[in-house]
Amino acid sequence: MNKFSLAEYDDTIREVLNSGGAFRIYPRGTSMLPLLREGIDSVLLEKPDGVLKSGDIAFYLRDSGEYVLHRVIKHKGGYVMCGDNQLTPEKGIEQRHIIGKVCAIYRGDRELPINGLKYRFYCLLWRSFLLRRVCFRLRRMTNRNKQSEVCR
Repeated sequence: MNKFSLAEYDDTIREVLNSGGAFRIYPRGTSMLPLLREGIDSVLLEKPDGVLKSGDIAFYLRDSGEYVLHRVIKHKGGYVMCGDNQLTPEKGIEQRHIIGKVCAIYRGDRELPINGLKYRFYCLLWRSFLLRRVCFRLRRMTNRNKQSEVCR
């Protein structure tokens, strides 16, 4: 798979979305783990039809020029966003930053139903920062145990 800069395709992405079409991207990075895995998963974007709801996944452009795919935690004057693999929410995202929202998630060629019960349950649980902290702590403990076994 060829890697390219999203900035090179910004105009094309916006044109497709603004004309009512959808655009598929392949996210990079770890901020949306465990839901989205680099090199395996892709998402289909559409133009949002108004204000995004808590739980939606937004594709947006920070003032710094960085493209981001994160979940909406809440909307109160501006959006509060956070990746599923992060604990620190990002505040101050405005509607002008939003390029699109995820309307479908793919594992390879298989679509994951984002209106299905399993996905909705995942979203409900994962939006709890308490649960995230517990999961992250367990993962760190597991990784430490694996490392200490290797060193023996």
